[in-house]
Amino acid sequence: MLSSKCLLVFLACTLSQIFAELCLSPCVCSWIPPRCSPGVPLIMDGCSCCKICARRLGEFCNQIYLCDHTQELTCDYSTGSNGRGGTCNYYNNGSCDIDGKVYEDGETFQPSCKLQCKCVDSGVTCIPLCSEDVKLPTQECPFPRRVEIPGKCCQEWVCDVQQQTKIPNNVRQGLPHSPTFSCPEWSTEWGECSARCGMGVSLRVTNQNQYCRLERQSRLCLVRPCRDSPASTGGAACVPTLLSSHPIRLEFQDCISVGSFLPRFCGSCGTKNCIPYRTLNEMIDFQCSGGFTRKLMMFIVSCVCY
Repeated sequence: MLSSKCLLVFLACTLSQIFAELCLSPCVCSWIPPRCSPGVPLIMDGCSCCKICARRLGEFCNQIYLCDHTQELTCDYSTGSNGRGGTCNYYNNGSCDIDGKVYEDGETFQPSCKLQCKCVDSGVTCIPLCSEDVKLPTQECPFPRRVEIPGKCCQEWVCDVQQQTKIPNNVRQGLPHSPTFSCPEWSTEWGECSARCGMGVSLRVTNQNQYCRLERQSRLCLVRPCRDSPASTGGAACVPTLLSSHPIRLEFQDCISVGSFLPRFCGSCGTKNCIPYRTLNEMIDFQCSGGFTRKLMMFIVSCVCY
């Protein structure tokens, strides 16, 4: 089976024979000189006989009517329907030029020990070779952190004993956070709501607490009601974000919110999936069978459908 390069050479030779028969000898050119559009050069045709206007991007071309090589255009015969012509297009064999090194279409390579990449149709897709797991603190290792290990590519989790000894006693004993102890804030993105309808829970990992320790943080979320939505669609066929038609009180388990709210919900757009796009958090007071409690609640600002 011929390779793609051999097939192109074979096609070019065949077309050269076909168009060689179309070149007249002696030359017969129109007595009216061609008038080219601004910026289009005047070149000799494929028979080296008459002057023609170079064909531009997307225009018909063949062995006689040549493309504008000053624009790095070439005749792409794969677009032709009768095998006798093509379309002017930029030459692209699907390869990727990465830092001066060319990779063929479909070739895999490693720009570093932490990444494996693949050239696909002049684009590059990469996957990490190092684990991106999150290590939560434990009693044995309350302050895990990633470090570079000599001779190894990927960072590894270790427990910094020195860091633990520097923690003030009031923090170890669970007393209020000392203003002299600080650390850079770090959090993951909030995860997807656990329920497509009704009250659910969204999670993230963060160190935004008085002890500056990585921990799971949760918030309540209500993407849409499970029953008929008390929201106004406005008569539109596709409304990503819906506003509740009347104030409601939020409920979860055996608790109900003390106050009433006018929340936004995610609607629907035919077969598209609508999810929260912009959200904000607010602490809400709930009255439960065992007393009062406060919970972090996600409120939708806008949704997006895809």
